[in-house]
Order: sequence, then structure tokens, then C-alpha cells
Amino acid sequence: MKIKRFQAADVRQAIREVRDVLGPDAVILSNTRVDGGIEIVAATDYDESQFRRQAEPARVAQQEKPRVEINPSVEPLQEAPRSAPKENIWSQEPTLVQMRKEIASLRDMLQNQLSDLTWKDMERQSPTQMQLLKRFLHMGVEVEIAKQITAQMRGIDDLETAWRQSLGRLAAQIDLPEEDMLSEGGIFALVGPTGVGKTTTIAKMAARCALKYGAREVALVTTDCYRIGGQEQLRSYARILGVPVRVARTHSELAYTLNDLLDRRFILIDTAGMNQRDMQLTEKFALLKQQSPRVKTYLTLSANTQASGINDIINAFSHLDLSGCIVTKTDETSSLGGALSALIRHRLPLAYVANGQQVPEDLSQARPNALVNQASDLMNDEQQLDPQTLSSYGGFAAYG
Repeated sequence: MKIKRFQAADVRQAIREVRDVLGPDAVILSNTRVDGGIEIVAATDYDESQFRRQAEPARVAQQEKPRVEINPSVEPLQEAPRSAPKENIWSQEPTLVQMRKEIASLRDMLQNQLSDLTWKDMERQSPTQMQLLKRFLHMGVEVEIAKQITAQMRGIDDLETAWRQSLGRLAAQIDLPEEDMLSEGGIFALVGPTGVGKTTTIAKMAARCALKYGAREVALVTTDCYRIGGQEQLRSYARILGVPVRVARTHSELAYTLNDLLDRRFILIDTAGMNQRDMQLTEKFALLKQQSPRVKTYLTLSANTQASGINDIINAFSHLDLSGCIVTKTDETSSLGGALSALIRHRLPLAYVANGQQVPEDLSQARPNALVNQASDLMNDEQQLDPQTLSSYGGFAAYG
């Protein structure tokens, strides 16, 4: 076995010297940092079995040495069990750790360069589609949906014509309920996170129903026993509209209240704000819905919530067998692309859109074309995406 010591400025240079001097079959025995770089001890013609055979006689001789008992009456102490020799974990070798980091850095660099090259190649081959894709990304639409729509615009060279048609395709992917919830009547419950405007939306719906069918056909129920002032806010609306309001603190109270108000054409239930990560309240409400299948549940979403947050909310409340959703605060958001993408991805019907605080004026039935046009107008007011961000979508837009 031939052992040699190498010193170099870094690990890569030291390994290169080991390979040049000892060959590719050399074994690295140790590596330490020294002044000016790193020191590696390597060996060639390393035979581990021979090394063990040489060490075995010495270990046996050590064990066979006679023991001298100083006090024979005292029982000999039992030897502590020897721990198994620790194996060398090569995955934690500093050299390999450094190499893994460098490989990961190279991979990220190659991905960025390929994305940029792919984006430029797509711009050269299909300039109209690339402009459409840029606009959709600027609008906040997810890349998958944007790619699907722009692929349908092949063969159209005029950008504005392709843009109008692509907006129509986007609007056509937004589902609507089969029937208007405020025309048929029934028991409706609004669920959703805290602060999305459930109570105000309930008041707008109640005002619409009272104006069209009369106050005697409307009743309000609240289960919000957690938020300070939540019941008082709904009572104020009910007093102005001249409709009754009931408070249900338990499931049994809610079931009794619903049975007592069956003569009303519209029963609107305002629920407490539920954190999408705390599913205890929603599980209880799901149990109630099994007992009373007449309740139609609508998810209330705020348009100024980020796209990832909207997806999390929909996933969290999807087990309630949602009949649809209501998007609020469209007048406060700077982008509607994320909300539209979430509705399309989850195939969640959009029933109503709330765009202000006025009761009941700022509540309108969902019209996908108008909502998409509003999203396009918001895009024109926003700052353009930087070229680096756009190029980062290149690889995914082409191959994703």
C-alpha cells in the first residue's frame, strides 16, 4: 500500500492531483484544512482485508494476556459492552457535501439559462403567442392556463384580435351555477375565512330578497359567537330591513331554528370566520349539513387574497360539497388573475361578485366576461413584469 500526502488551494484541485499521481483507484484516507488550503491523505493498492488480518493477531494477543487478581474475593467487574465501530458515513464527507452544493448550483444556473433560451426561441418562432403569454402572466393568470389558451390562438397573426379571442376563452372556462340562488329560494350558508366580508354579503343578499319578495319572506341566522360585534352588525342590518334574526350557538339550536323558519322563502346563515388550517368548525358544519341536506353552502372568497391562499382556502373547504362561491372586494384588489385561475382550476361555480360596501347596490350576479375585462383593465394599470421574471417562465411554458 502506497500512502501519499497532497496539499492544494481547494478540494477540487487536491482531488485532481490525487487522480493524476495515484490514479483513479486511489482511496482518500483523510482530509483536513491547513493554512493556505486543504490537505488530503490518499493511498493506492489499499487492501482493507489485509489490513484487518494484520491487526487481528495483535488484538487476540491483547485479549490473551493473563490477568492478575489483586483481591480474589471480590468478583471481577464485568466489562462494559463494546460499542460497534462507527461506520464512515460517506454522505457527510466534506468533499462530497461541497461537490453536491456545486452540482446543485450548476443545475440552477443551467435551468435559468435554458429557460431564457427557450423563451427567446419561442418569441422568435411564435411572436403573437408570446405576447399573449406575457399579457396573461402580467394579469396574474397561472402559467398552465395561459399556455393552454395561447396554444389555441395559433394561426392568428393580429395581436389585438388574438387577445380579444383569448380573453373570451378565459371567460368561457369560468363555471356558473345552474340556477340563481336568489331566484329559487332556500337555505343558504356563507362560509369562509375571517375578514372576507361574509356578514356584509349576507346583508346585501337579504336586502335583494326583501326588496323583491318582501321582508316576510326573509330570515337571518348567525352562528358567529366568536367575533366581537358580529351579531350586532347583523342585527343592525336586520332592523333596517325589517327581517328577523336568530342566533344559534349550538347545532341543536341551529337545527331548531331552521325548522322554526321553514315558512320563510329565504333563510340566510352567517357563519363564523374559519381558519382554513383549523378544520374543527368546518367539520361540525359538515355534520350539520348531513342532517339538513337542504342547506346550500357557498364559499366566500376575497379577491385581494394571493392566488396560493385562495387555492388553500378552496382545498380546505372543498369537503363541504360547495354549491358555488361569491368573490368579494373586487374593488380593492390590484389583480384578478389569481382568483380567476383558482376558480378555473377547481371548477368552482361563481354565483355573485361584490365590489363595494354599499347595501344592496354593490352585489351583482357573476358575469365572466365583465370580470375578465376588469382583470384586463387592472393589468393595464400595473407595472410591467421584468424580463428576468418573464424568462424564468420560459422552460415551464414550453415543456411544463
